[in-house]
Amino acid sequence: MNSKKRHIAKTITWRIIATGTTFILTLIFFREDPNATSKATWVAAIETVLKMIIYYYHERIWFNYRVNMKSNIRHLYKTLTWRFTASLTTFLIAFFIFREDPNAMEKASGIAFVEIFLKMLFYYLHERAWHASKFGLK
Repeated sequence: MNSKKRHIAKTITWRIIATGTTFILTLIFFREDPNATSKATWVAAIETVLKMIIYYYHERIWFNYRVNMKSNIRHLYKTLTWRFTASLTTFLIAFFIFREDPNAMEKASGIAFVEIFLKMLFYYLHERAWHASKFGLK
């Protein structure tokens, strides 16, 4: 049985990977903005707090959703549901922070689009690594 400690640890390790990726993508897409680094830092900071909370509840929902399926299929479904939720959140945060940019909608969409593919790969690998780990298992 999984423990809450395991879910918290998974939340933290994933957030480090994901926030770093979002920060870099934000810098790339909004590189023309003279305050890009500062604003990308705000995107990353807001994302860190908000997504840790959302991710924790995503983990708890999937933990309580008991379905008899192979672990790699379950991890794929978890990857898809998380990616949809997380990319929408990234889009909203980036759009809000860079709302003065005349191309904010397109650039925030670009971040979310690239993130869908890149972070799905990273998330799947993260899930597989945690599946192999015994940390927090009773």
